[in-house]
Amino acid sequence: MKINSILLIAVVILSTAALTVFADTCYNSNSLEWRSGLTSRQLTLNGKKIAIQGIAWFGPETDTYAPGGLEFNSVENLLDILVAQKFNALRLPFSVDMVIRTRMPSKINYSLNPNLSGKNAMEVLEYVIQKCADRGILIVLELHRFDPREYISPLWYSQSCITNRDGQCINYTTQVVTDAWITITNRFKKYWNLWGLDIKNEPHDPATWGTGNAATDWDTAFKQISNAVQDATGFNGVYFLEGIQTSDSCGNGLNNWWGGNMHPWKCSTVHLNQANRVVYAPHMYCSSVFDQAYFNVPNYPNNLPDIWDSQFGFLTTWDTAFYSLVLGEWGCKVNSSKNEIWVQKFVQYLNQKGIENHLFFSLNPDSADTDSPINADWKTVRQDTMNYINKISPNPTKFKVSGSQICIIDGISTTSTPSTTGSTIGTSTTGTPSTTGAASSTTGGSGSTTGSTTSSTSTTGTSTTGSATSSTTGPSTTGSSTTTGGNTGSKLIITQNIGSQWNDGVNNYYLFNCEIKVNPSYNQIVSFPTFKTTPDQLPSQIWGLDLKSSSPNVWSPSWTFTISPSSPITFGYIHTQQLNFNLA
Repeated sequence: MKINSILLIAVVILSTAALTVFADTCYNSNSLEWRSGLTSRQLTLNGKKIAIQGIAWFGPETDTYAPGGLEFNSVENLLDILVAQKFNALRLPFSVDMVIRTRMPSKINYSLNPNLSGKNAMEVLEYVIQKCADRGILIVLELHRFDPREYISPLWYSQSCITNRDGQCINYTTQVVTDAWITITNRFKKYWNLWGLDIKNEPHDPATWGTGNAATDWDTAFKQISNAVQDATGFNGVYFLEGIQTSDSCGNGLNNWWGGNMHPWKCSTVHLNQANRVVYAPHMYCSSVFDQAYFNVPNYPNNLPDIWDSQFGFLTTWDTAFYSLVLGEWGCKVNSSKNEIWVQKFVQYLNQKGIENHLFFSLNPDSADTDSPINADWKTVRQDTMNYINKISPNPTKFKVSGSQICIIDGISTTSTPSTTGSTIGTSTTGTPSTTGAASSTTGGSGSTTGSTTSSTSTTGTSTTGSATSSTTGPSTTGSSTTTGGNTGSKLIITQNIGSQWNDGVNNYYLFNCEIKVNPSYNQIVSFPTFKTTPDQLPSQIWGLDLKSSSPNVWSPSWTFTISPSSPITFGYIHTQQLNFNLA
């Protein structure tokens, strides 16, 4: 499918930073577009950056079929506590059983919660979503279990039938799970605050990623289920992609957390049919949840940043990461010096990486192995927990409901002024940004074959020309080749890598990763290089430089910085046929 838009994102290290504070930017509640990665791996609402400080509230997935603590406090009071503590997102778990059967909740004090009287499990969940909407709290629905009597399944289907409370043994097939997602999404999508769908809680052994085994490959299942839900519901939010536990063939040999290892992304990326909908959502914990071997080595906690980089941190800098990162679960029971050190190191790491979006686990103070921001009375704030939570996202976006309008206030966004983090200097688009799953996919499924690829560059005088050709065999291909061009008389050098190639049944697609720099023997800086495509065809997507279209096939960079000798700047592009990319 041909793509009619260009996404342009700068990824360079610059020296200054600028922030813009949104003041009551409002949108009609029927026209909200929640996206991930539309602007330099940021979360956005209608193109405006948002920052998330969220929390999980478990209980509906258990045999009580109700959020925890409603014996001691009301839904409204608990949500008001969250608002006062600047939480703007709530992760609500559910079971497939409560979607496909009518289940009645227990452990609710109806004198404190009179509006829940007579409501079944789904109606209680809906009531919570409604009250969150009134208070500007976003909702992430999360499939936690198939049946309350079963613990967290490793896969997205049951490997044997599960006996429910009615004595029926139910096989939760992928289709049953998909249909449950369609049912719950169609029911709740009318609420403006339904933001994310967490398709499967904590995939773990024997779950795999990118192996070609459809029975265990979580990446394949995530795409299948999410695309089916999107097609059936028209949901306009994002889909949370958790990691796996397994040590992967892509280089991570750790014992990882359930849902924690995102490292396979480096070898097998995941894209949906709708653009900018994937959110990376790894889970991370301290030793109070499980005492990993790497918590008990002589260089603890200084070993942790490298471990976190391998598990998920690389997504903040990886060239083809594309999307936004939200810690889908994280937490710790700070009941030892080792765990206190872990929390300090983890918060420091997130700050250094610029990771501000997170969903803490959990609101429930009766969690066995993690702390809560409220005390055991379910009424008062536990300030020591809030102190470290607030260091991660000190300025989460505030959402306000004003009639049929949803307004963003106190949201912080980086502008096109250069940023010290190097993560973004803004975007420029033409048309409506859109891609397809095929146009973004970088690996073939089962039965894919390896295609041949060639890449060449040449330089003459003051211009550098990069060209690339690829050929495919079979319905889907992947390949890799890297070459470097340039000579001592050149002003610019281009290094071009054919990252992958594939076919969606209609067009061949090629993904190129490139790097440019001024030849070190030529000391003059270059301020305004020009990019031109030959033949006269727009690339499907470009990233790495903030470019603006000045003609059908020429882009002039709009920037406040220059290319210095030996200082590389990365960029890349996707296109649908052979393309020569000239840099003059």
